Amino acid sequence: MTIALFILLILILIFFVFFTVQFYNIVFRGFAPFVCTRSRVIKRILEELKIEDKATIYELGCGRAGFLHACRKRYPKARLVGVEYSFLPYIIGQIQNSFVGDKIEIIKQNFLKVDLSQANVIYCYLNIETMKRLAVKFKKECRPGTIIISYLFPLLNMESEKILKIRHEKDKAYFYRI
Repeated sequence: MTIALFILLILILIFFVFFTVQFYNIVFRGFAPFVCTRSRVIKRILEELKIEDKATIYELGCGRAGFLHACRKRYPKARLVGVEYSFLPYIIGQIQNSFVGDKIEIIKQNFLKVDLSQANVIYCYLNIETMKRLAVKFKKECRPGTIIISYLFPLLNMESEKILKIRHEKDKAYFYRI
């Protein structure tokens, strides 16, 4: 067997394992799929976000931490914390973070168990079921003035401060203030 064939088989195996784990997490555990926010969406959200330079910004289910990388450019003094539970997105985020050189703290933990009391801004691109569970957590843990931004999926039973239409009627970012 040649080295190229061996590498191809390893890559296929990694893809299969990733797909299987994602399927299991989405179907049986209710996790959001590993889908990144498009850069133009992040840019529009950041244009609307008005915060202090030294804010603490969390990205829940951060994957590659695209939102936090964009925040680093706009708010270089901010404390940036990504929370990712799935192993492969966590590793990808860590590797990308080390190559880019950003000082983003990425935590491998279930974000429902992470203390969010120090957050000034929390960004989420999850799913409706997860957002239902997070609404309770936000109300309980976040201090007054904390900004919650949810892309595509609103927080039920909470009134948004602003709804940003990104491109068309269904492509929205919801801004909340606790």
